[in-house]
Amino acid sequence: MVSISKLGLLFSLLLTTLFPFQLRGSGSGFVASEAEDSLFPPSKVDVIIINYMAEKDLIFRCQDKHHDLGTQVLSYSEGFTFSFKPNKFVKITLYFCFFTWVGGKGHHFDIYDEDRDDCAECLWKIFETGPCIVRPKFNRCYVWNK
Repeated sequence: MVSISKLGLLFSLLLTTLFPFQLRGSGSGFVASEAEDSLFPPSKVDVIIINYMAEKDLIFRCQDKHHDLGTQVLSYSEGFTFSFKPNKFVKITLYFCFFTWVGGKGHHFDIYDEDRDDCAECLWKIFETGPCIVRPKFNRCYVWNK
């Protein structure tokens, strides 16, 4: 027969496995926040794209298999945000964008790849050399897809 304490221990272990949390500092102490490498995807993802090309307008069009977000134009330091609900069972959500600007050739990049990106708010800074995602501990820059 299993005792109550063993059941409690198993339940606690299950909860810590299914719902990983990490502690991060705040002005008033520590707060629990969802870890980046959680088992389940966030229920909603916000993708923010910001133009970081000084004196150049960024022209882009993003879409996934079923949704075309249309052509967007951003001046320097302006941003565009879109939101979606990722697939909860299989990591297949993919949004790709085609970027261009005056005097530059066109480039494409997978702005959200559920296999690569594990963020509820994905902030992208777009430079001529490529996009950079802003992370709490570090930024990660990519080269344009060929």
